[in-house]
Amino acid sequence: MVIVYISIGIVVLSIIYLGYIAVKNMKETKKSLTDLSETAARFQEKVDQINEETTKLTTTAASISEGIQTKKETVQGVIQTAKSSPEPFKNLVTSIKNTPNPQRETRDSQLVEVGDQLIDLWGRYRVKRKSKHAE
Repeated sequence: MVIVYISIGIVVLSIIYLGYIAVKNMKETKKSLTDLSETAARFQEKVDQINEETTKLTTTAASISEGIQTKKETVQGVIQTAKSSPEPFKNLVTSIKNTPNPQRETRDSQLVEVGDQLIDLWGRYRVKRKSKHAE
């Protein structure tokens, strides 16, 4: 009969020990789950910040791209105007040159010479400007 009491005592002690271990594991698991939840919340916060920064960066990049496109179109318009400017000037000089007026013949030749010099200066300016932009 003593063996039965010893066996019952061992079973009772085992159940008490099992309960102690279960409570201890539950507390540790709860702490681990709390830590995991806090870590997940911090990760989510960082992801949200990254998404916000990405949105701002995308908006800024689009704005910069739009500004560059506008400036590019403006510069191209100026270049086209500059390229077409010598033609009307040449036409003006040619019309002055071809105008028959014996009294102004000397002045016409001077005007043609000045016009040629201006065209030459304009060409030099464009070459110099292109070389500055190339640097």
